[in-house]
Amino acid sequence: MVSNSFIDRFLVEWSVNRDGATTRPLGSSFGDISELSASGLISDNPDHWSVELYLPVEPSRLREYLIQRNELSDSQQQVFTEAFGQVESILNRNSAAYHTEFSKWYSALDPDSDHRDPLAEDSTESEDSDTSSPEDETLDAPPTHPHIAPTIELCERMLVEAGYRRLQQSDIEACVGVASQWGVPLHVDFTLFDQLVVYSRGDIVGTRFRRRLRTMYQREPVEVPVYQRMVVLFKLHDDDVSEEQLASDCLHLRMFKNIPKLDVDMLLPGTQVRISKVDRVKIIVPSLGGLLMSLRKLAHFIFLFAAITLYSSMMLAGLIFASIGYIVRSVVSYFQTKNRYLLNLAKNLYYQKLDTNAGVGYRLIQQARQQSEAEVTLALYGILSSDTPLSSRKLRRHCERMIREAVSVEVDFQVERSLKILSQAGLVEQVDGENWRMKTRGC
Repeated sequence: MVSNSFIDRFLVEWSVNRDGATTRPLGSSFGDISELSASGLISDNPDHWSVELYLPVEPSRLREYLIQRNELSDSQQQVFTEAFGQVESILNRNSAAYHTEFSKWYSALDPDSDHRDPLAEDSTESEDSDTSSPEDETLDAPPTHPHIAPTIELCERMLVEAGYRRLQQSDIEACVGVASQWGVPLHVDFTLFDQLVVYSRGDIVGTRFRRRLRTMYQREPVEVPVYQRMVVLFKLHDDDVSEEQLASDCLHLRMFKNIPKLDVDMLLPGTQVRISKVDRVKIIVPSLGGLLMSLRKLAHFIFLFAAITLYSSMMLAGLIFASIGYIVRSVVSYFQTKNRYLLNLAKNLYYQKLDTNAGVGYRLIQQARQQSEAEVTLALYGILSSDTPLSSRKLRRHCERMIREAVSVEVDFQVERSLKILSQAGLVEQVDGENWRMKTRGC
C-alpha cells in the first residue's frame, strides 16, 4: 500500500521528465496554496503586478462579506437583499442576448461544427461548372466570411465586460524568441494570421521552481509574472500552416490559465521551435570532440598501415564513414532535442488550456455575467451605505476601497456599467445631474 505522503511528494517533485505541469489542488497543510505543479504554484491570494479591470471575487461571497461589514441598517439590508431580484432579471436578459447573438454569428465559423451547409454545396457545384477563362482568375485571397467581423466585435465586447485587457501585437512580439526557464523559445510568423486578438486578465505573481548548480540542484522558488487567464482569437490566411491542420475559413478561439508573460507566444499556432544556445553547444561539442578523437586514432592507423600495406584506401574509406556517422549522430541529437522542446510545449498547453472555440464564447458569457453582478453588488452597497448622494467619481473610489479591503487587490472599478444596470432596474436615480442615490419607493 503506497502512503499518501509518498504520493504527495511524487506529485510535487515529479512529472514525466521532472519539468512538467502535473497539477493538483492542495490540502490545508500547504497553507493558502491552491494549485501546485512541478513547474510552479498559484496562491489563493496572489500578489498583483498591476491595477485590475475585473473584480476577483465570487458575487455571492462578496454579498456575504458586505453584509458582515455591518454598515447597513435592518431596512437597508432588506433593500439590499431584495434588490437582486430586479438586478438578476436584467443580468439574465443580457446573458441570454449574448448567448443568442454568439450562437447566431459563430455557428458558421465554428471549426468543431458537425453540420453541413446545403447552400455552400450548391455554390461549390456552380463554381465547378463555371467556364471562365484562366485569365479571369486572380491570385487574391478568398473574401473574408461576413460573420468574422461581427463575431470578433461581439467577443471583444464580452471580454471587456468580463474585465479582460487587450494585448497589443508589440506586447506579443516582445515575447517571441524569449522564453522563461519553463517555456520554449519559439519563432512566430505573424503574416500567417488574417486576424489575431489576444486578451488577458489577472496580472499576478506566480511561483515556479528551478534547480541550479550553485544551489546543488535543490529546488528554489522564483517569482514569475503570470496571466491568470488568456483568450486568443485568430483566423489564418491559409490552411495547413501548422501541425494542427487548422482551417482558414473558421474563427478559432482558445482560453488558457496561468501563462507566464514571457511564454505568451506558446499559445499561437504556426510557431517553430528555436533551439537554445546551450542546447546547441550540448549537441555540437560532444559530436565534434568525438569526431576529432576518432580522426586522430584513424590517422595513427593510416600512417601505421600505409607503411606496410597498399590498402590505405580502405583506411581512408573508414575515415569517411566515421565522419558520416558523427554527422548523422549530430543530426539525430538535434531532432531529439527539438522533440523534447515540442513535448514540453504540448504538455504545458495541455494542462493550461481551459477551453476551445464555442466553449470559449460560452465561458466568456458566464464570466461577463459574474463580473457585472459583482460590479452591481458593490455599487449598490456603496450607494446604500452612504449618508449622502455620491458622484460617479466618489462612488468609484468608494468601491475601489471596499474591494481593496475585501481581497487586497487594486482595481479600476467600471462604475458607469454598474449605474446603467441599476438605473434600468429602477433602483437608483440621479439628482442635481451629477450625484446618485437610492430611488424612493413608489416613484
